Amino acid sequence: MITDSEKNLRFFEGHKNAFDIDNIYPLDLFEEFLKTQEDCIIDCSCKIASDRLYAARFTLSYLSGDFRDKINASLDFFRRVEGQVQATINYQLLQEFLGSSFNFDKIKRVLTGVDARPEVKESRLKLFIWIENYLEKQETAIKLCGDSQDLRTLMIQNNLLIGFDLCLDGRAEIELYPTLAEEELQQISVQRKLAKLLPNLALQLLENCHAIQIGFSKANPCKILYFHPQDPNYFIDNLGNEMAKRVHAYYRHQPVGDLVVAIPENELLGRSIHHLNLYYSNSLIDSK
Repeated sequence: MITDSEKNLRFFEGHKNAFDIDNIYPLDLFEEFLKTQEDCIIDCSCKIASDRLYAARFTLSYLSGDFRDKINASLDFFRRVEGQVQATINYQLLQEFLGSSFNFDKIKRVLTGVDARPEVKESRLKLFIWIENYLEKQETAIKLCGDSQDLRTLMIQNNLLIGFDLCLDGRAEIELYPTLAEEELQQISVQRKLAKLLPNLALQLLENCHAIQIGFSKANPCKILYFHPQDPNYFIDNLGNEMAKRVHAYYRHQPVGDLVVAIPENELLGRSIHHLNLYYSNSLIDSK
């Protein structure tokens, strides 16, 4: 039976080949990092911005283990990236969130990733920490993100995904993702809240989803909606975005565990969708 790292490398290489991705920095270091990581699943992502496609985007989702060690391994990877180019990563937001006495037992998942661009200083490293029943740090994250009533309205459960974007030009941003799973989406009270907060098209798309995450960040002028479709083929076919269909044509025949489609809220107010991200996770099923 192949290991997680071997399976993830296969998925990683398939994505690189399918979308003609050069081994741009820091993908070489990410690949080295990938070879050492177990108990995790890789996501391969494409960002569509009108007629432009950015496909050198990858995230590892750790499923189990000591999450303190996972965060430290991610930070070691970040420091290797930082050390090989004239770049300074700003860890201030992350340090303010973690503080001096963080309870790592409150973490339910850790993710780490890279968004590589031809211009090194435009590349970003990413760290996500998903906390559960940790109200103190939930409040810390909300305050760091600027707080908002919409965000608090969507905090249905006491868990929160917190993302840190660490750019190689020194910029850093925090984004919060309240998550609504199928159980919450079936509640009438939740449906009423969403009806007040989301555009009609978003509500229509949500009918074909088993979960949604809603991203809040000072860096984004509007919310980002992360749809988890029940039927990925049907969802993509009905978005009306031709480049998304071309990307998805490759993944129709790959061992995909899940698809997440991220769409800025303002894109759902017009007649067509021109900007979106697609995230494909490697399947949990073992390959022979």
